[in-house]
Amino acid sequence: MRKFGTLLGTLLLAAVLAAAGTASCFAMSGQDVLDRVKEEYGDFQSQVVTMQIKTYDGETLVSDREVVVLSRKVGDVNQSLLKFTSPRDVEGVGLLDQGDDIMYMYLPEFGKARRIAGSAKSGSFMGTDFTYSDMSFISYDTSDYEAQLLSENDEAYELELSTKSDKDKFYEKVMMTVAKNNWFPTQIVFYNLDGRLEKELTAYDVTKYGDYKYPQRLVMKNVLADHRTEIILEKPEFDRNLDESLFTIRSLQRTRIRY
Repeated sequence: MRKFGTLLGTLLLAAVLAAAGTASCFAMSGQDVLDRVKEEYGDFQSQVVTMQIKTYDGETLVSDREVVVLSRKVGDVNQSLLKFTSPRDVEGVGLLDQGDDIMYMYLPEFGKARRIAGSAKSGSFMGTDFTYSDMSFISYDTSDYEAQLLSENDEAYELELSTKSDKDKFYEKVMMTVAKNNWFPTQIVFYNLDGRLEKELTAYDVTKYGDYKYPQRLVMKNVLADHRTEIILEKPEFDRNLDESLFTIRSLQRTRIRY
């Protein structure tokens, strides 16, 4: 009887230790990890950055453009204004995101801003491998997503992101790998609505700028089309005083932005 009691106690102890180990492994939820990423890389109130955007078909350079991006937070709302500055054939083209699902595109040849419908946000942004909705990942704005922790090891967390609203669902699932040593999202993988791997976004050379960290280069590769877009980011400025008048249709229609 004593042997049986000893054996039972050993089994109970093993079960408790196993349960404790499982709890320890998943001490952080997927949302906890996503919030930490936001805190580390996207917790600025405003930002100004110049980007070189290069698109490639296979190994052939298709386009090379420069844009200026201004962004700011107003409460829980993220606003951004993107303006092409070169080459001349796209100079003045702009994209305005006022938050709350309100987005406008401006093409100088038409002379007026056009609101982008929700369904159009899954379309290619200016021939790049980013859709309009993908652009939010550049500033680590994941407010439209919720996260589930799928797995983790000594080096990284693996998250699955899903949209909070079905009307914003442009992918079957989005997978994010987050490095444990610096909370950097090293790769984001997009599966289309047919469940096929479509695109991979990889970030390189994370650098500290004052109180914030930011990658110097982003590469979005379209696996299905053998096409890719590279974004090289010049030194960003954070927490600038950006007036609300910058994030208006009137400002969007100007050739150049003054801030």
